[in-house]
Amino acid sequence: MSTCLVIFAKSPIPGKVKTRLTPHISSTKAAELYEAFIVDTLDTALKLKCERITVAYSPDYAEKTFQRLCGQSVDYLPQKGYNLGERMKNAFKRSFDKGFRRTVIIGTDSPTLPLSYIQEAFDVLKEVPVTIGPTFDGGYYLIGLSAQEDALFDNIEWSTSSVFRQTLARIKTANKQLNILPPWYDVDTPDSLEFLRSHLLSMKMSGDEDIPEKTLRFLRI
Repeated sequence: MSTCLVIFAKSPIPGKVKTRLTPHISSTKAAELYEAFIVDTLDTALKLKCERITVAYSPDYAEKTFQRLCGQSVDYLPQKGYNLGERMKNAFKRSFDKGFRRTVIIGTDSPTLPLSYIQEAFDVLKEVPVTIGPTFDGGYYLIGLSAQEDALFDNIEWSTSSVFRQTLARIKTANKQLNILPPWYDVDTPDSLEFLRSHLLSMKMSGDEDIPEKTLRFLRI
């Protein structure tokens, strides 16, 4: 087996997801918006040339919620670990233990993430052991590996603007060749939500076929 995409997602529970969007929008609306992000991310993923798609969900009792949202065309895996780094380590380990040679993890905060960026990640992993896609807020929207590299996730200040910089330092210390994908944006704040609205409008006006339909409908653009 060759390629596995792992989508990290949280159950869309009001008050538990997209909390920085409130009070710009209500906690219920924020959860509904995030649900649209999940569905649109999966729709993008299903267009990939990829052997396996796994939804890594949190909390660990939420599998039925994700089966409702994502259907039966993907695998499901509860996230395990005390922080994001441990959870990603465990997801990579499961994938490599199952025999996949190239594994990519993405989140569900970037519904407009181009399919080509994810495909490029898989392609470059034939040549380099690590690929990463930075976000404008200092994190990353994607990380891909061709073998287990636990040290890349150790002693990272998760959910801060230092994540990408610290991860690059870990990669350098491990002496791993690296590919960096183009930067992209997460939608976590009122400003980034307004940017998303503008971006979706421009995609709609230009007839972009890759527009995230559920997010578009939810925002009534």
